[in-house]
Amino acid sequence: MKWLWGLLLAFAIVLAALFIALSKWFAWYWILLLALVFFFLLTMVLPVTVEVRYKREGRDDRLHLGVRALFGLVKAGFEVPTIALMERSGKVGVKAEPGKGMPKQKRGWITITVEKVQRALRKINEIRKRIGKYKRAIRQTTKAFHIESFKWRTVFGTGDAAQTGYTTGLVWALKGIFAGMLHQYFTVSTRLLYDVKPHFQASGFRTELTCIIRFWPGKAILAGLKLVFLWLREGAKWRNIRSKA
Repeated sequence: MKWLWGLLLAFAIVLAALFIALSKWFAWYWILLLALVFFFLLTMVLPVTVEVRYKREGRDDRLHLGVRALFGLVKAGFEVPTIALMERSGKVGVKAEPGKGMPKQKRGWITITVEKVQRALRKINEIRKRIGKYKRAIRQTTKAFHIESFKWRTVFGTGDAAQTGYTTGLVWALKGIFAGMLHQYFTVSTRLLYDVKPHFQASGFRTELTCIIRFWPGKAILAGLKLVFLWLREGAKWRNIRSKA
């Protein structure tokens, strides 16, 4: 690892010397433009790895994001605090962790029902329909992201054995559709692992998701610009049609 740091330091020194030499013949804005082009080329060849860890138990949510770049030389982690979903008001708020010496609050439970799973399935189908003609452009954007690891485990119970058994099948279908969309829109280089474990004698819900994604920022930016251009072009066509109507 030390040799890589030394190589980067030597490269930075050479690059700085090159810019100083160029400053004698070119204006500063040309040097800045050259630096930006060089930086963009680096983003085309140097990947960034993002690790997502999400856990929900009852009403408590925990999200961790980890970022690695330059072959692990640059690392950053972001821990999102517990999120309390206030279902009655339909709002999302951040719940602070209890201080030292303070008793921890008992975790609440969110029950999973057939209606909730069916509602989630309907939302997924609506999203797939809305994508419509933008499907190809969206795939060109999302295919720049490579899924290198994916694990999704869910444990739940409704309190009723018959309803739990029926809901289990719906949850499996929901995860299957989601996995199919990942294969369709992303570059999947690993086996997607997901399972559902029902509790027939208890009522509760817990899910854990771990995903590692690798992408090249430059390629993702270019693909995103193509998608934005398509949206703007289609929007202009639609406004032109409405003005003639």
